[in-house]
Amino acid sequence: MWLFVYTRSVKTITLDEQAYNRLKAWKRNGRESFSQVVRRIVPEPGTLGAFLNFVDTHHTDALAGNERMEEAIDERSSSKSDPWMP
Repeated sequence: MWLFVYTRSVKTITLDEQAYNRLKAWKRNGRESFSQVVRRIVPEPGTLGAFLNFVDTHHTDALAGNERMEEAIDERSSSKSDPWMP
């Protein structure tokens, strides 16, 4: 007789009532665990999702000087030759 036991590491975290309710509101159904919710909505650090979340959260599209930066990129890009063209 074989007995397979699957164990996984579990961490305990503490949430105040407001944080708990916000996390609970993201649950899609009664069977989804909080771990599943976190994996679904929180991007891993260093991913495109994390970057886009940062941009959205900090409204970097509205920062002063964006126009100058875009102009400099456009000027530099147009002065470079396309390495794929003969």
